[in-house]
Amino acid sequence: MDSSKRYTMSKPLIFITGGTGFIGAEVISQALEAGYRVRLSIRKAEQATTLKERYPNFASEIETVVIPDVTEREPFENALRDVDYVIHIASPVPGRIALPDLKEDYVKPALNGTQAILYAALKYTKIKTVVVTSSGIALMPIETPMAFDGSIREDTGEVFSVDVDMQVSEPDSQESQTLMYRISKVLAHQATRDFREKEKPSYKLFTTHPTLVIGESRIQSSAEQVDLVNNMLWLTVQYGNPAFPSLWVDIKDVAAAHVRAIDCSAPSGTEFITSGPEVSWNEIAEFMKQEYPELSKLEPNYEGPKTRVETVNPEKYLGMKWRPWQQTIREMVEQQLSFQEKSSK
Repeated sequence: MDSSKRYTMSKPLIFITGGTGFIGAEVISQALEAGYRVRLSIRKAEQATTLKERYPNFASEIETVVIPDVTEREPFENALRDVDYVIHIASPVPGRIALPDLKEDYVKPALNGTQAILYAALKYTKIKTVVVTSSGIALMPIETPMAFDGSIREDTGEVFSVDVDMQVSEPDSQESQTLMYRISKVLAHQATRDFREKEKPSYKLFTTHPTLVIGESRIQSSAEQVDLVNNMLWLTVQYGNPAFPSLWVDIKDVAAAHVRAIDCSAPSGTEFITSGPEVSWNEIAEFMKQEYPELSKLEPNYEGPKTRVETVNPEKYLGMKWRPWQQTIREMVEQQLSFQEKSSK
């Protein structure tokens, strides 16, 4: 074996699910830049080429393994051999399936997928840390509106009741798909906490809880491929009438929190809420009017509920210093404008 190969093999190995998505793509990039090797689960073999082409300077440090069904434990048991750390990002996303079923399309992949990888990791004492990507909404009761006057807090241990047999009206509507997504996130997170209490794994187990993730995308290649949350903000600044809280976090900060969490001093079970600097819709409206007056229709007179978040843990244990919201929004807007310009030619 040549010296360059020995050097590569000496780097710690992270197993990452969901690497083809918006968050996963940025996590992979930052993990590679930080000096880790990555092993990526993919659903289809042809995705391997796309992933390696996305990071041309690190092709030799990227492995892929095909796992068509993330709810099965055995494929993960094979894939986790020689792994040092695990970052589990894969999860259902609203709007991807026409007429989705709550149990089959949301709860099963989110809940069973998380449990499958957590139990598979028990097989290997070499694994030091498992980080599960959850959401800020996993720390809110299902009956709580998305925009509310209250706080999202870390490490409360609060258990929320969920009726998985509930009848979801108009499952193809955005409101219903958001509800199903929220249910899946609450159940998966509570299952993660239950697993840690019951199994007491030798590895540290952390969860991250991003709020609304926006920013420059590594996977978008056309105007039509804009990510869900980027699109929510993109449409809101163009047409006004915000319908959700102004709780943003830069994709780069979310990825940084994941990579830092795998080797940090926080006690197992710590929840990391990732959310950027506090900013109101009025401030965003004023910024957009100044920077993009021909684009923005968002008026700086919005009055609505204000949601607060607690980000003590990522600042304390991960040393997070959040990127300025103006920079994040500018990068998102400039990327969308560039794709619009290309499509108009």
